[in-house]
Amino acid sequence: MKQFQLNLNYIKLVIIVLLLINISTSCKNDIKFEKSGWTERQSEGFYPYRDQMLKDLITNNKLKGLSYRQIINLMGEPENYVNKDSSIYYEIVVKFRSIDPVYIKNLEIQFDRDSIVKNYKINVIKH
Repeated sequence: MKQFQLNLNYIKLVIIVLLLINISTSCKNDIKFEKSGWTERQSEGFYPYRDQMLKDLITNNKLKGLSYRQIINLMGEPENYVNKDSSIYYEIVVKFRSIDPVYIKNLEIQFDRDSIVKNYKINVIKH
């Protein structure tokens, strides 16, 4: 009986270790921003690397003070224009349930009257 209990404890330990390894490797890993990865789009219309690059983009690239043209050169054309002279949006993540979006994350870049970045923010919408 004692042998069975030792084996059972060993199996439990192995399962816990495997679960911890799985959790740690499945977490989002940030990667360095680079334009080709940022603009890469899957056939389904999703951007596979933007969420992983977002932290590096806003941490290591001074966005405030850049001109509209410099933003386009850095990040490519945006997906959405609210008003080209005031705000543009880059889609980061969109998750769907059936055909309805249930989670949307985007990067909004706001410009002043001279088309210079005055602010940026990450918007998250959950439905």
